[in-house]
Amino acid sequence: MSDPMSDPVNTNAVSRPDAVVLCKWQPQLATALLDLSSDLYIILDDFDTQQLRPDPEVLARMRHVYRVSHFDSIEELAAVAVDLRLRGVENVKVISHAEFSQYGAGYLDVLLGNDDDPMRHVAFRDKRLMKQRVTLTGTPAARFESLSDASDTRAVAAAAARLSFPVVVKPASGFGTMSTVRVDLPDDLPGVVEQLTFEPLLRSKQLIVEEFVEGTELCVDAIWSGGRALTFVVHQYYANRITLMEQGTAARPLDGSHILPEADHSGLYRRLRELHDRVNQGLGIRDGATHLEAFVRPDGDIFFSEIGTRIGGAWVPRMLSAHFGHPVWQSIAAAELTGTCPEPTPDHPYMGAVHLGPERPGVITSMPSDTELAEFPGVLDWQHLRKVGGRARLSHPSEWYLFVVLGAETQEAYDQLCHDVAKRFRVETEGEAEPAVTGR
Repeated sequence: MSDPMSDPVNTNAVSRPDAVVLCKWQPQLATALLDLSSDLYIILDDFDTQQLRPDPEVLARMRHVYRVSHFDSIEELAAVAVDLRLRGVENVKVISHAEFSQYGAGYLDVLLGNDDDPMRHVAFRDKRLMKQRVTLTGTPAARFESLSDASDTRAVAAAAARLSFPVVVKPASGFGTMSTVRVDLPDDLPGVVEQLTFEPLLRSKQLIVEEFVEGTELCVDAIWSGGRALTFVVHQYYANRITLMEQGTAARPLDGSHILPEADHSGLYRRLRELHDRVNQGLGIRDGATHLEAFVRPDGDIFFSEIGTRIGGAWVPRMLSAHFGHPVWQSIAAAELTGTCPEPTPDHPYMGAVHLGPERPGVITSMPSDTELAEFPGVLDWQHLRKVGGRARLSHPSEWYLFVVLGAETQEAYDQLCHDVAKRFRVETEGEAEPAVTGR
């Protein structure tokens, strides 16, 4: 088998940094970066060290390992920036691949003099600033109102008066459809806002209330260098994320997404590239991985939803890795440090992934085995996120259990494969779930 890095494509010369700071543990990304740079520093938070348990041999290859309690601690990140300066480290590239390090990585960039716009990284997480900057480029997006204090009844009433219903209420810096609620009537908004429950992972309690956009929800996962897309993959959710909250358990739709081949959807790809270029312009995105979400409305218009300056989460990394024919982390590392990406070599023209979870909360009593999954035709890869004996809460759509990556030769065969896998493999539970446990 040939080395996918031996034949890089999409060459886009970049200025190599003198040092790289990787935020949070990702073993494949860390190894790929170490293969390209001997000056790699890493920052680990408590979740990395206590739950993910980084490989000591990989850490030994780092120039230095920093440990912080979490990436929201400006005191600890400031100390990292000072130590880097005392070491004489200049021309530093900061790489963040995870949602929980986005704010911290942006703050570190500002401290190290890499960004003269101190609010730029904020716009990658706070959906209010994100939408404000994106719409200034003429990109269509849902109208919204900001609620900095949910107990401010006048502000809630004003928001209800200015917006067209239905609307969606969610944390301004939220993610994963956590603490997200659709509200159909203006009179219902005050009660929903007052009773909204925040997941433990969400720190800020400020809200965004935005008009609901009807349509098909799409994602674009891309890798950029110098403002140029080295990879650009469009995939479609089987069901819009918010519907996973609205449906009863008996009618729970299939969870996951499937890649739309560009050969079959060339017009859609062209329009999404144009939209993405405007979004990049508004937010100052030129390098690294991005995960953009958009809606194709019934009238054909495409509305921007949100974007993260990181690869998509959940099943997306494994799905993209199968599509590329090599780990997506390898492509990200190459783009960041060389301005190139290896050529994708998919084994199947139609690929995607499904997330399999239980139908009801409780204690997990059974999950599909590795042997069962390996023997099932069309299953390319999988990842267990939970074990038998663990507890299922089903409080939001981003509570993960089992990802299964699939491939087929036709769209019809792929659709049937999804149905067969969802029917064949089950995550079973009994009893009741325990309260949530905070983790990052």
